[in-house]
Amino acid sequence: MTERDRYKIEAYFQAGVKPQEIAEHIGCSKRTIERERRLGMAPQLKPATKAIKACGDIQVQCVYLADVAQRRHEENAARKGRGLKIDKDHGLARHIEHKIKTEKWSPAAIIGELCQRGWRYDARICVKTLHNYIDQQLFLEITNEDLPYKKNQGGRPAKSRRTVAWNNRDGKSIDERPDEINHRKEFGHWEIGLVVGRKGTRPVILTLVERQTRKSLYVLAKNKSQKEVLQALRRLQRRVKGDFTQVFKSITADNGSEFLDGEGMKRAAKCGEVYYAHPYSSWERGSNENGNRMLRRFLPKGTDISKLKPKELQRIEDWANNYPRRIFGYKSANDMYAAMI
Repeated sequence: MTERDRYKIEAYFQAGVKPQEIAEHIGCSKRTIERERRLGMAPQLKPATKAIKACGDIQVQCVYLADVAQRRHEENAARKGRGLKIDKDHGLARHIEHKIKTEKWSPAAIIGELCQRGWRYDARICVKTLHNYIDQQLFLEITNEDLPYKKNQGGRPAKSRRTVAWNNRDGKSIDERPDEINHRKEFGHWEIGLVVGRKGTRPVILTLVERQTRKSLYVLAKNKSQKEVLQALRRLQRRVKGDFTQVFKSITADNGSEFLDGEGMKRAAKCGEVYYAHPYSSWERGSNENGNRMLRRFLPKGTDISKLKPKELQRIEDWANNYPRRIFGYKSANDMYAAMI
């Protein structure tokens, strides 16, 4: 914002032009004009309007003054000290705005991917600096509201969980799962779950996440019945490359009625075993829960899944599997999965 721009803004405000129209004339965002107005507001003696004439002919009114805004701007600039690293690199700013606003990336994923693939911008910033810039509302197109959901690090205390689900006494408990699965030492062990749509609609998305590589698979199902779950697992066989029996060695599910046919799931997925997490212990299927949160960036709660096309779901799946993961040094799940097949 130059001094000349500020005098233009003052003239527009005096003419009664609204901030949105001023922004279009100046070539900036409405939010910039609103911040500028707060910067330049100052009391000034003005002739009273008809509405307040009873209080006197002259009244003190707060108005925008260009010279006041310019002076305060210069004072702030003198106090702020070191300049912003991103200030002169508009290409990096646009890249960050696009990744967060359009592609739903987190700040950590953006910085990690740039470091992994080779930094191609003049300015270099770290994740903490980027978070600070967003907190300070230095970007025109993004705010903290555009950032992905921050996961809750806390979990339900172990003492509050039930050890047996009354509707699934015959299922094999997660307590019997071998250490090589628990510690992600072996490839081919999956967690399964469902993402439901708007209340009153029947279609759902069956989601599977491989524990070691975090590879995600999404499949549309007509409803959340056991029959549809089995059919969805069978359809996966046409999509998964490699020996299906080596890709699917075990599945860990919750105790929802749709997953209670453990024997049927083993036959449909050609896997060795199906394990069941403890009731009310979603963190025991943490990879699947995190994968579902990534899916929810595009399909928030209340979305009508019946209107979702398979091609769009495939696009979201590809996005999730190509997303840079900090846990893998910002390699993607597809990179890790390809090394296993």
